[in-house]
Amino acid sequence: MDVEARYAGPDADADVEWIPIATLDLSHSPRSAGENGEHIRVLAESQADLPPIIVQRGTNRVVDGVHRVRAALLRGEQAVRARWFDGDDASAFVLAVRLNVRHGLPLSLADRKAAGTRILGEQEDWSNRAIASAVGLSPKTIAALREAVGRPGGQARIGRDGRVRPVSTAAGRERAKEMLLREPASSLRAVSAVAGVSTGTVRDVRDQLHRQSGAVIPGQRPAPPARNAEAPRAQAAPSGPVALDRSTALLRSLRTDPSLRFNQSGRLLLSILAVAAIDPRAQDGLVLDLPDHCLDFVAELAQASVQAWQDLAVRLSERRSAQPGRRQPTVNPERQGKRGA
Repeated sequence: MDVEARYAGPDADADVEWIPIATLDLSHSPRSAGENGEHIRVLAESQADLPPIIVQRGTNRVVDGVHRVRAALLRGEQAVRARWFDGDDASAFVLAVRLNVRHGLPLSLADRKAAGTRILGEQEDWSNRAIASAVGLSPKTIAALREAVGRPGGQARIGRDGRVRPVSTAAGRERAKEMLLREPASSLRAVSAVAGVSTGTVRDVRDQLHRQSGAVIPGQRPAPPARNAEAPRAQAAPSGPVALDRSTALLRSLRTDPSLRFNQSGRLLLSILAVAAIDPRAQDGLVLDLPDHCLDFVAELAQASVQAWQDLAVRLSERRSAQPGRRQPTVNPERQGKRGA
């Protein structure tokens, strides 16, 4: 679950109960200046029904709605409508800040900074953007608070969407750079999946390489392979660097074939082949960066992928064998272009 959903509070359709005011704890507020008397009087004199407050189950702490409770007391009421929040004290505080930033009487800038400092102490592994979203500040302000209070966090942080990401993407950017230098036509998604960084980071690395080289224009198609480049044939597979070079050349050749590029199945196959073409250095990075608790799962999935590729190779060989006398075609980019026109 993402951070914002986790601290969004009770659903609007959650059951509403009447709770005696005398049982409520009103002492936990993110407002350093306390309650605002003028705001309480305005609420008390309004003719509208006050929205339900939010109360932490088990402690009866008012997470959101202290001013409404005080207004109800001024009206002479003994109970208020409320929804329950199930969560610990740290979660209740985050929810209180989030709600007070977004409605009612807004928190002051000082209170929001104080809230950000507290959350940094209790949720150090949250990203700057996640904390900023909760307290209504900019990520840059949270970064400055983090540095001021000495809460750098670990090597990874939890983002607003609940995903854990490394603080530094240097290693991933280097892997993306190596892949783009080796295979410039690779898609952003393919490089992202192998390098372990976002597609936006891959795009940034690609653009940087374009600027440095000065020879490639962003979006320009890679040069077509040499004429009569051989398509894959049923022969003993080479190994080592020779196998890698041949695989790269074959993949380039397939990418120029309109019969693959201009239909959905062909594009899917090309993207799968691009992801599968991992060189030893990229493999080393994936293995070294993989968390220990993921080793068994990834190893099992990799083994299943091996079996799936073997099954595909067998089926392709069977189809080829079923066409006796069939001559193995060569790849001619010009002739392919005419067929695809």
